[in-house]
Amino acid sequence: MRKTIFTLILLLFTAKAFTQLESSIPSEKPKLVVGIVVEGIRQDYLDRFWNNFGNKGFKKLAINGSYCRNTVINYSLTQTAPGYASIATGTEPAQHGIVSNYWFNPITSKKEDCIEDYNYNNLARKKEKGSFSPLKMLSTTFADEAKLFHNGKSKIISISLNPYAAVLSGGYSADAAYWFDITTGTWTSSTYYMNDLPNWIKDINQNKNCDDYLKRQWDLSLEREKYTSLLPDRNEYEFGIDGVYKTFPYIYSEMTKTVKDYELITMIPEGNTHLNDLAIATIYYENLGKDDYTDFLFVNYSVSEKIGRLFGPQSLEIEDLLIKLDKDLAHLIEVIEDVVGKNNVLIYLTSNHGMADPPQYLIDNKLPAGFFRQHYVIALLKSYLRAIYGEGDWILDFNNSQIYLNKVLIEDSKIPMADFQEKVVTFISNFSGIANAISSNQFLNINFTSGIPLKMQNSFNLKRSGDIMISLRAGWIEDIPYCTDHNTGYRYDTHVPLIFYGWKVKKQTIYSEISISDIAPTISVIIGTPVPPLSTGNTLQEIFR
Repeated sequence: MRKTIFTLILLLFTAKAFTQLESSIPSEKPKLVVGIVVEGIRQDYLDRFWNNFGNKGFKKLAINGSYCRNTVINYSLTQTAPGYASIATGTEPAQHGIVSNYWFNPITSKKEDCIEDYNYNNLARKKEKGSFSPLKMLSTTFADEAKLFHNGKSKIISISLNPYAAVLSGGYSADAAYWFDITTGTWTSSTYYMNDLPNWIKDINQNKNCDDYLKRQWDLSLEREKYTSLLPDRNEYEFGIDGVYKTFPYIYSEMTKTVKDYELITMIPEGNTHLNDLAIATIYYENLGKDDYTDFLFVNYSVSEKIGRLFGPQSLEIEDLLIKLDKDLAHLIEVIEDVVGKNNVLIYLTSNHGMADPPQYLIDNKLPAGFFRQHYVIALLKSYLRAIYGEGDWILDFNNSQIYLNKVLIEDSKIPMADFQEKVVTFISNFSGIANAISSNQFLNINFTSGIPLKMQNSFNLKRSGDIMISLRAGWIEDIPYCTDHNTGYRYDTHVPLIFYGWKVKKQTIYSEISISDIAPTISVIIGTPVPPLSTGNTLQEIFR
């Protein structure tokens, strides 16, 4: 009997030791890739807020992973959608075609959203025509290539409050892309992906957690003196939520009287928590990372972009939002490691763009900045062109720092297009705040090799971009109803965090320059699948053991 008991104890001990040893050895390739994007955060946010973070979120990733401190975006129109597309495809907007959130279509004379697709319907509002799809993206993603290589056995799920993030990160072959519908307050998707929501999503929607969130209020997480922001809670540089709410505490029951439907969820910390809960549920219900075919989960936090534009990078609001997000990240990382295992999962965390400081804040601190009055300038340009070429609608549209010319009218008037464009460039370049103005003719005939002109060229696509692209001077933004913005090639918009963590990732800090376009080819190579066909990024072999 004693011998039998001793043998059983020995077997149990051996089995446990073997299990622990097995879990400490990385799998041949990651069983799960988790891509985390926190919208609109600059690299310096992690530096400034470091001491206010806990040890299990941002710090855990940075200290125990490969922290790439000099990661940049190599194009100039640093908007929401181009960032997600560039991360997923490994190339710039000039190639993947998502040049901006929307562009002007001269054929229809309307603005065309980069993901809107009337061939599909929104599952939350089936009676309304139209939803979203990735079909305007001109390249497959690294997840698409993996799924094709594995004969469809890799699972791809992409989630965000923001539909741009969910759709473009997931790519063409996502099993599901879920985003938050601000009208119904539910998670939804498109008939591009499925005909009906899965039961577990329906159950989450039925619980209506967002209703409970809107009964809360947003208070500071720490004592005021512990925050790095030097600006007071209420200051002249903030636009605020709905242009009204600018100070702590933010009482949601009061705010919902003016902020329509469930839109407030997309502007408060609980929005990130709501997404975090969905990410954790997705891991469990979809059994991610449970076989030999790498699965993909894209978790895209978008509240930070809105808070950044409404309050600015120096605000208490953006700092406290990230302190709260740090706790959500800690919870998500803990679940991933418990369910899948640290050595079986590859996590990357980055951002799709940065954020400018409010120009008035810079001006008051004796730094160069300003507001570009685009409507006034375009009105003067139209008058100038009528004075030279006669009456006519020579300018069709101005948006996203681009001028769209009336090509039909110009051709009918037998005016050489290059000459017309040159006239516009010369005129527009004289205005305060303009640093560069480049025509499509110049983009097609000149190969720019450095600086802002190169980044502008990387944002130019012949079929979707305007005829003239402008770049404002550093510190300048267009005249918009927010306190600040992002849409330039300057470092405050292009210097973003990038951290790799988990499977075979070296513990190190990297200071050499890396591009967000390097993420896609790096992941493709380490999981042994084809790199996206239009990828221009480099493989970061120094990241892995």
